[in-house]
Parts: sequence; C-alpha cells; structure tokens
Amino acid sequence: MSLYIAHVQDDSFESINIYNCHKSDEAFVSVSGIKGIKGLSNDDDLIFLLPSSLVTSYNFIRNKELSAQINLANFISEIDSKLVGQVSDNEYVFHGNNVFVIDKKTLVDINTSLSSINASIFLIPEYLANPINGSDSITQLNTKLLFHYSDGTGFGIDEYFLDQYLDIVFNDKPDYEPAIFASNKILSNRFKISTPFKNFSFSSFLNVDLKNSPNLYKQQISFELLKNKLSFSNLQVAACLVSFIVLLTAPSFLIYKNNSDAVIYTSATYNIFKSINKDIKKVVAPRAQIDDLLKGVPSDQVKNIKLPNLDIFYKLGSKYLTKSSINLETSVASISIDSMPEIQFKLIQSASSQFNVSIIDKDVVTINGFVSGVMELRLVNE
Repeated sequence: MSLYIAHVQDDSFESINIYNCHKSDEAFVSVSGIKGIKGLSNDDDLIFLLPSSLVTSYNFIRNKELSAQINLANFISEIDSKLVGQVSDNEYVFHGNNVFVIDKKTLVDINTSLSSINASIFLIPEYLANPINGSDSITQLNTKLLFHYSDGTGFGIDEYFLDQYLDIVFNDKPDYEPAIFASNKILSNRFKISTPFKNFSFSSFLNVDLKNSPNLYKQQISFELLKNKLSFSNLQVAACLVSFIVLLTAPSFLIYKNNSDAVIYTSATYNIFKSINKDIKKVVAPRAQIDDLLKGVPSDQVKNIKLPNLDIFYKLGSKYLTKSSINLETSVASISIDSMPEIQFKLIQSASSQFNVSIIDKDVVTINGFVSGVMELRLVNE
C-alpha cells in the first residue's frame, strides 16, 4: 500500500503533480489532467488537493440539538451575503466546526473523473496539505503559498500576490504569528525570521488518520467506472452490452411472437369452420362454435359421437371445398368439391383410410384433369 498526493497546478486541471510519500518529496511526476493519474491499485490511498479558488471554508459551530437541515439553514443565513450565485448551486460539506462550500456542478465533474481511479480517494482543500491542528501555518508548495488557520479554515495564493494577501491577514489579525514552512524573502521580511524555516514533507500524512479528515469525494457511478473496477476488456464490454440489449428486447419479442401465433391460430380455426359452414363470418371461440353445432344432438348421444379426422381434406383440398355437411345420427358427411386437380383427388382418396374415414359414395366427373362433384364419407363412432 502506498500514499500518493495529487496537487493541481492550475484551475483548468491541465497540469497535476503526483507525489509518492514513500519516496523523496522532491521527486514527482507531472501528468496532464485527472485521466493521466494511472498505475494505482485498490490498496493505495490518493489525496487529491483541491485548488483553493474552487472551495471556500467557514468556521461554524453546529447545534447538536437541531437537525442537519436547520443547521444548514442557520449557516446559510450567516454567510448569505458572502455567497456568489444562487444558494442552491452550491454543495455544503460539514466537518467538525467547519463548512466547505463548492459549486455543485464543479464537484460532480471532479468526482466523476476521480471515480475511475483505482484507489481510496480523499478530496481535500489544498491548504490542508500541511495538517497542523490548532495552529496557524504558511506552507509553500511550488509557486503557491498555502495559509492554514487555527480554526480549520484556510486559503491558497500564488506567491505573486503574497504581499497583498498578507496586508489583508494582518489587518484582520494584527498578532498573526504562523509556523512557516517556506523559503521566501517576503515572509522573511514580514515576520523578521532569524531561524531557518521549518521543513515541510508530505510524509507527515503517513501519521494522519485520513478517515478523520474532511473529504469532499463522493463516488459517481459511470460506464468508465464499471469498466475499470470490473477490469473488463473491450470484448467483454461488448458482450455485456449485447446481453443488456437482449434482456431489454426479449420480452417485447416474445409478446410479438405470441400475438403473431395467436393470429395464425385464429385464422386457421376460421378457415376450418368456413369449410364446414360458408355462412360463418368470424370465429370468436372455436369451442363455442362446436357447442353450437352439437346443441341439437340429444344429451344421451353426445358422449357416443366422435368427430372424424378430416385434416387430409382441409390440408389438401380446402380451396376446392364448396360445401360440407355432417349427419351426426348416421355418421355420414357430404362434401362438395369443384375443379379439384385429379392427382390431388386421387391422393385424398388413397390417404382417407389413414384418417379413419371411409368414402362410401362419390358422384363426381372429371373434365380436362379437374374433378367436380359430391363425396359421401362414413364417420366412424367409437
């Protein structure tokens, strides 16, 4: 496990210095943007120092007897005149006796970019880079001077503006005597320091319980995060996308297929009843239609009647059947055909016995290879 410090060099996040606390603080790697932070593992800790220009800190003592919402309302009423923009545009993070205020969209953008990094992440204001509790301090980090105040608030400025900022500080705190971790002539003149400056090292973070530090980081779920955390290859990502699409579309396809099969079944049933009775316009319920056909049959005879299997006639000759009738008492069916090809007629004749149907009479004529006439069929009752 290693501890890394990321210090942003500009507000556009184009240049970021990465320090490894287990090595010399003088050695760092400069990367371009948050996406340039790579090579970390889940066991590593990353402290990301947020530029002071993006976050403002205030001292505020919460009333523990009041709810978080009421404390927030009280805090906003105290600093309302100092806020820039709409109150709802900001995120308010309470930690101890301090409140950190940052633009919501800016925080979400930063957290989204950080979420793709494999490490435990701590997003803190840069002026907490040198965590000395209960005391004032000034720490130089490259060209920046980081001011940390005893009440937990702070600020960071470029050394070019150091003189002007010190005028503001002395005006507010005439007895300001900070611990100085910087080699700077302006500081030497202002504070008349005769002893060497204190040494600053990021290794001081190794003795700090980061879980007790203010942390503005909140993981944001994104496609890039899932891909990195699950270590998926491009092929695996493509397979997951295909599976997801199938899961979304399968129910709709099954419903469509079921409806399509229902239409085919209804159409086929209608054709069967149409071949029996030309007056049928619509088949709503086949079972009901069969019940209507059997209404005139005495109840003591219904159980002895078995409808014949006439599939061979419907499959091979339905388009040539002009009329059909069934006498349930004599078990005889009469079927009229018109212009049926002779070879098809002979095929029906030879196959009828396999369907438990016997042709007992036929009055047909053959003209130019087409058969027309009437056939009587014996229906077998068991």
